This record gives sequence, C-alpha cells and structure tokens, in this order.
Amino acid sequence: MITNQSRPGGTSRVKVIPARVRTNRNAEHVDGQKKKIAAYARVSTMEEHQSGSYELQVEYYTDYIQKNPAWELYKVYTDEGITGTSTKNRAGFLEMIEDAKAGKIDYIITKSISRFARNTLDCLSTVRMLKNLPKPCGVYFEKENLDTLDSKSELFLTILSSMAQEESRSISENTKWGVQKRFSQGKPHIPTTYFLGYDTDEEGQIFIDEEQAEIVRRIFQELLDGKGTPTIAKGLTKDGLKTARGNKTWTSDAVYKILKNEKYMGHCLAQKSVTVDFLTHKRVRNKDHQPQYFIRNTHPAIIPEEDWYAVQEELDRRNKMLRDPDEKYRMCYSGTSPFSNRLFCGECGRPVTRRRMTSSKKGEKYYFTTWHCRAACRRDPEFQDCNSQYVWETALEIGFMKLLYDMQKNIGRVMADANKAIEECALTESEEARLKELEEQIDRVSDQITQLSEREMTTHDPLYEANLRHLIYEQEILQMEHEGLYKNKQESIYLKKNLDKLLEYLHLIEKPDDEFDSKAFVKTIERVTVYKNHIVEFIFKCGVKRKILAKRPK
Repeated sequence: MITNQSRPGGTSRVKVIPARVRTNRNAEHVDGQKKKIAAYARVSTMEEHQSGSYELQVEYYTDYIQKNPAWELYKVYTDEGITGTSTKNRAGFLEMIEDAKAGKIDYIITKSISRFARNTLDCLSTVRMLKNLPKPCGVYFEKENLDTLDSKSELFLTILSSMAQEESRSISENTKWGVQKRFSQGKPHIPTTYFLGYDTDEEGQIFIDEEQAEIVRRIFQELLDGKGTPTIAKGLTKDGLKTARGNKTWTSDAVYKILKNEKYMGHCLAQKSVTVDFLTHKRVRNKDHQPQYFIRNTHPAIIPEEDWYAVQEELDRRNKMLRDPDEKYRMCYSGTSPFSNRLFCGECGRPVTRRRMTSSKKGEKYYFTTWHCRAACRRDPEFQDCNSQYVWETALEIGFMKLLYDMQKNIGRVMADANKAIEECALTESEEARLKELEEQIDRVSDQITQLSEREMTTHDPLYEANLRHLIYEQEILQMEHEGLYKNKQESIYLKKNLDKLLEYLHLIEKPDDEFDSKAFVKTIERVTVYKNHIVEFIFKCGVKRKILAKRPK
C-alpha cells in the first residue's frame, strides 16, 4: 500500500524513478520473434585500399549481427565506389530504404553517419522517414553510439551529420585544390578510353593510333574543303567507320566536338568544366568560375597547329553567318554549292540564295539555276523590301573564270592591290617590338606561376593564394593586349598566304573560257556582292576586289 507522506511544512516527498533503456534494440520482439537486422556498408572510391575497407565492413557486420541471438541477419546492403554526398545514385542504399518501407527490416546498422550520408538534409530526412513508418525502422550508428529510435538522438544526429557534411566539403575543396595545383605544374589528366586517335601504353604514355588518326585527319580536311559537319557525319557513317565508342552511326555533334578539341594539335586546355556543388556534383562549363590552364606539347599531335587554327577560323566564320554585323538576318551554313553562303545582296545586304527556275523557248519548257536576294524573292520572313534582280549561275561561273584570266594578264596590278591591303593591317616596327616584349613578359609570368605551383604544400596558404591570383591577373592583362596585336599580325599573314594561293590558281588558267573551277572559287573568294543591273563584285581572301558584268549567257 502506497501512502502519500508529507514533510514538515507541507512539502511533498518526490521519488525519482530512473529510466530504463530507451530502446530495445538488442532484445527480441514481444512475441519472441527475432529482429530482422540489415547492415549498410559503403566506400566512396574503387581504389585498392578502399576496396579492402569495403570487404572488411561487409565481413564485420555479417559476424556482428549473427553473434546476437535476438537478431536475424536480413541482408547486407552495399555501395562500392559511390560518394555519400547524395543518395540518388546509390542503388544499395535505395534498395535498403524500399525494403524498410515494406516492413522487412527492424533495424539498420552502419559504421558511422558519414557512411550513411554526408548530406545533412538526406541523413535527417531519411532517418525521420524511417522512424515514422507504420512499422518503425531504427538506424544504429556504431561509431557515434546513436540509435535513431531514441528520442534524445535527434540533436546529436543533427550536429554530427552537419560535421560529416562539412568534412565532405573540406575533402572536395582539398581535392579541387590538388587538381588545380597539378594543372598549374603542367600535369594534365588526359584519359584515352574514348579518345579517337589516341591510346595509352602500359607505362601510361599517350601514343597515336594511326588507324583512328586517319579518321580524325579526314574530318579536319573535309571541313577545310567546304563540307558541313552533317555532310561529314553522313560520309563517315556510309563508309562504316567507327566512333571512339565503337558506334557506326556518326552525328554532326560528334564531328563538331572533334573539330573543337585542342588536344588533336598536341596541347591540352585543362579545367574546361567545374563542379559547382559538392553535394549534387553538378558540373557546368567553366565560364570564369575557375582558372583554366593551357598546357602545350603534352602528347603527340595528329593535326598540325596551323590546320587546327584554320579549322577554328572556318567554324567561326560559319557561326557568324547566323547574323550579319547589323543583326538583320540569320543564315545557316550550306556546302551544297561553291556559291553557298558567299553571295550577298548589294542593295539590302541580305544573303543571295539559290533558285531553280523554269521558262519556255519556242513552246519548250526548260530549267535554269539563278541566285537571287532572299528578300527580293520573298524568302525572308522579316524583310521583303528589295527589288534586286537575279543572276544566272552559269553567268557567275563564266564571269569568274574570265576574271581569273584577266587577272593573270595583269598580275602586277593584282600584286600591288594585295600588298596594299596587307600593309594596312601589318604591324609597325614599334608594334612588332611591343608584341615581342609582351610575349617575353607573358612567358616570364607563366614561369613564375609554374614555380609558385611547384612548391610542396598540402594545405591552403593565404599568401600563396594571393600571390597566385596576382600573377594570374597580371597574365590576363598582358594577354589581352597581346591578343589585339597578334590578331592584326595574323590578318596580314592570312592575306599573304591567300595571295600565294591565288597566284597558284592564276598560273593554271590557260584561256578565258576554261571550265569553272569550284575549288579555286572556294579557296580564293571571301565574299561576292550582287548589285543592280547584274554588276557583281568578287572580294578575294587576299584583299583584292574586282567587279564584273554577269549577264545571261547566250
């Protein structure tokens, strides 16, 4: 019989009843059935020392569960080589959660919070979801000695999971810093598993796979010959040639990526993409997020540097066709005809397009091909106020060959006009000296960056980071000035090179009515402007301009 006794002064006597163990993790169910226990093991990389840790985790928890007579091993769930910052791609983890939702598991045992999840939100939301199931499922973190079915574990779990997430962030930053340091030392990472034209030997050295390299050379040459990327892709597919992944179907995008890859000239642009979130591992193109590193002569070249840059200029030229300088119209590249994308209206500036027309002579119908302003023939949805006339394609072909013959007979004037254009964009003596000085300064700063990066440092040093940022900024300023002068110098070189090419074709002309040479047109002509009354101006790649009268042939 329990009686209430009071102390003198009316104060009640209080008896404290100690709490028992808050969870019955180690005991059987009330009905005597054994608890079904699952274990979860994970390592984040596939490296050899990590794989040993993975196997030990699996073996340890199998023995650990089987030693408890109140437990029954349900399954050991595993994820190998998977990061813990997200649960999205962890097949073993997701399977375990689904089984828990189905009531197949009473408890999950894992080594630590970091093995379960390094993302605080994922960890807490998963634990709370499991605890609130119709048949609650607990998680026991052995290292931290935390049982999630214990009402007092929530606060500790929040703190410790946040620490695990912060540790993951720190690891990510240190890894990123280490990678950037190697890049700055000129040590790129160039995998060749799906790299068309290259392979790696047993010592890790990159070498050229000549059979695949021929495909790469073909792609670059065909673009310089005037073909578009879809046409090149169709030709490769038709010939049964395989991509880097072994597919026999080529796409325009696959060809374009090969053409833009600087590694084919033996150099490497490192850190083209960056990870912007260490939890989601989202990667984006590196648009001034982090510095990039251009490392020269890292491996054998398949494409000469001169040809690679010529391809980039051609791709840039075709890209600019989408808009004229005044942004009046769009135009897609076409390699169907040598005149495609090179003819423009002298009245409104719009592209001149190819038309297949019909007419009749003495009651007989015939077809002929013309070139007509896109606006004048009502093919431009944004502008139609142009009344320019069309010109016959045969008139252009005949006029071009006759023009080459006339230029051959007056080659002295051609040389004078071309040299004048070259002199206008050539650098002066002072500009040449400044360009050389800038190149020396850039090399000197690059050497300083390399020397600074070669220091053996394992942690972030604020002074090191400040010096490195200052040198990179100085290099960027010098590079901007250098690019402006270098561009002018390259323009004069481009004109000289195309003058030599024009002279080669002029020497091949025998008579004014020679058959139209489409290759000569593509290789020498930059732009053609069609004016009223069939006046046509040819602008050559060497800077020379000539006008002809392109009348309908009789």
